[in-house]
Amino acid sequence: MKSLFFYTVTAFLLSIQVAVAQDEEENIGFNQYSSSVFDSKQNALNLVSKLPSTTPTQTFIPSGILIQQIGDFNTFNANLKTENVSISLLQNGYDNSVMLDKEAKSISQKIIQDGNNNQISDFTYYSRYDVNMQMIQQGSNQNIQSYGTNSLSKDMTVTQTGNGASVIIINNQ
Repeated sequence: MKSLFFYTVTAFLLSIQVAVAQDEEENIGFNQYSSSVFDSKQNALNLVSKLPSTTPTQTFIPSGILIQQIGDFNTFNANLKTENVSISLLQNGYDNSVMLDKEAKSISQKIIQDGNNNQISDFTYYSRYDVNMQMIQQGSNQNIQSYGTNSLSKDMTVTQTGNGASVIIINNQ
């Protein structure tokens, strides 16, 4: 008699849990987490929609600058003071970075980064020359740092191939 009573009570308790679990249709297909932030599907969607966009906050591309980026996490930052500018940038890969900070009469520059994790930093704080440079990186984990411009470097081309190369160029006036 005791075992019949025990089985009846157990079956009754299990049927209550099944009925309660099937009652929550709001979260069908949504796995609840232990956090109160994700207590419902709507709260989770609201949180995701409020995440900041990955679009840069300042984007101003004047005429004379052409940027083509293929891949993720490629960056181009430029601070240019010149009368005439012509810059062509191609970044094909991931985590490539270009930083230009230049002041010259005119700037014409072609930059190609074909690979991953390549960096170019090019600084010319004042030059009386027309700067016409090319920087090409084909490979991964390469680094070019260029400081200044003089009569020897104003028409310079730097080409890196392979992996893990680094070049530092210092031009004195």
